[in-house]
Amino acid sequence: MLNNVDMIEDFCVEKTKRTEAYSMKSTHRHDAYEIYYMSKGERLYFIKERTYHVKAGDLVLVNMYDLHKTTEAYSPNHERILINFKSDYIQRMANGMEESFYEIFQKFPVLRLNIKEQGAVESILRKMIEEYEDKTEGYQTYLRLLLVELLLYIYRHIKKNKIEPIEYPNSLHEKVSEIVRYINSHYMDVLTLQSLSKQFHISPYYLSRVYKEVTGFSFVEYLNQVRINEAQKLLKTTNLNVTSIAEKVGYENPTHFGRVFKTITGTSPLKYRKNGSGTNTIDV
Repeated sequence: MLNNVDMIEDFCVEKTKRTEAYSMKSTHRHDAYEIYYMSKGERLYFIKERTYHVKAGDLVLVNMYDLHKTTEAYSPNHERILINFKSDYIQRMANGMEESFYEIFQKFPVLRLNIKEQGAVESILRKMIEEYEDKTEGYQTYLRLLLVELLLYIYRHIKKNKIEPIEYPNSLHEKVSEIVRYINSHYMDVLTLQSLSKQFHISPYYLSRVYKEVTGFSFVEYLNQVRINEAQKLLKTTNLNVTSIAEKVGYENPTHFGRVFKTITGTSPLKYRKNGSGTNTIDV
């Protein structure tokens, strides 16, 4: 099953070390912010519309509901620390700064830190992991304080430094990102490998292969994910019937739309409208 919106707890932090080949089975998104610190190794990290080559010492910031997925990058060995937190988790501690903190997730998906900056971030992360695992008295308050400290550090880092966009690993990645942006803007149209290959002057076979290679998932998987995400928004915010919504997001056949919707979300469009969410698990 493809993951759609993963429902997670208000706050979680975990450290993972992998020595064997691993790639997320599917793209996913969730109703929380994500901070991903690569402590050792490297990964390819797709976020919203492009893939980043994330290396040791890089900090990844994923906005709420942005599609993302990690895949192997040249070596299976890597260690990473992952934080997820809901928007209201820090409100009482942020003292009016929360909106500024949330903005950093919209502008800078990947920050490349120097040695000194890595040390500062790792110090905060170590304390977080200890508190989260030991759960000694007052740990919940301290976790909120540590998260605010981390967000404030990131915010100040961005304010005082000229942040340069992370370069594409190569021209192929840049070309595929251009195609992804086109899909994000034209998902409601009739899109096929053949039509995209003509649009971008690439053979269908080559496009299929490089799209999977660069992003970590197939063209059809990604297109369906984008369309279903938009359908979910319409189900929540409008009174349009399912047939009309299917047409608006690019499906000519309502029955096919219903099947794809259930595959991705775990529920039917009507049940989703009634309940507001599907049943999914996190795979990171």
